[in-house]
Amino acid sequence: MGRMFKALIIVPILVIRVPAHAEGIDFQECKSSECISYQQPVTTKTDTLSDLYSIPSFRAVDVRQPHQSLESLYDVAPNAQQELEDLAHQIADHVDGTVYSAGIKGEVRAKQKVEGELGGDASQLTDIVRVTVEVDSVDALTAAYAELAASAQTKEVINRFHAPRPSGYRDLKVLVALPETQMIAEVQLHLKKIADIKNGQEHEIYREIQKIERTATLEKRELSEHEFAKINRLRQTSRALYDHAWQAYQPLSMAV
Repeated sequence: MGRMFKALIIVPILVIRVPAHAEGIDFQECKSSECISYQQPVTTKTDTLSDLYSIPSFRAVDVRQPHQSLESLYDVAPNAQQELEDLAHQIADHVDGTVYSAGIKGEVRAKQKVEGELGGDASQLTDIVRVTVEVDSVDALTAAYAELAASAQTKEVINRFHAPRPSGYRDLKVLVALPETQMIAEVQLHLKKIADIKNGQEHEIYREIQKIERTATLEKRELSEHEFAKINRLRQTSRALYDHAWQAYQPLSMAV
């Protein structure tokens, strides 16, 4: 009898990765319009976007700052901002990225947000310290996220590459608890071509839409048919710009 051969069938498994520092059991489905579906898109081995798509969106149940009062938070904020920027520069150096910082959130705006949106609870204000890391490849963006998640406890991820905003805007927004100050900080991970649209043409489109809407509000009336049509055209322009920028990062087999 000849030799018998057994066929070994390897079944590929798609692993949904939650960072090691993420809070493992305190997840809740977010309720806002920012929500992203947890269902992962079907990918193939040749799909270079699979690592990015496999970053799940989540929010820990209780995301709060380590201090209750706005005054206490602003006492710690300078050290926390420096800690965040040091971490961001370290990550950017490893992925050939650029760090952008607007600095600590203004106290007047922070107070307005606490009183108007957070029911007076300053511990829920999670963007007092914030920073942006901008890269120009999907691989660099996923590498930046992996290093961030390994360096600080992840509290929230909003993966807008799954479900972009109606304008077509995409990014990865992450809340982390910084290891030294324990402050909750906001990190936005951007792709350069998309960020260029946001900071350039999209900004002008947004201002024009705001002007139309503000005029109608001041005049205490509904938008006219002409104004409504103009806003729709502006939003379509915005979507086209973002979609064009996003296509530059997709494999040739996926380009339309």
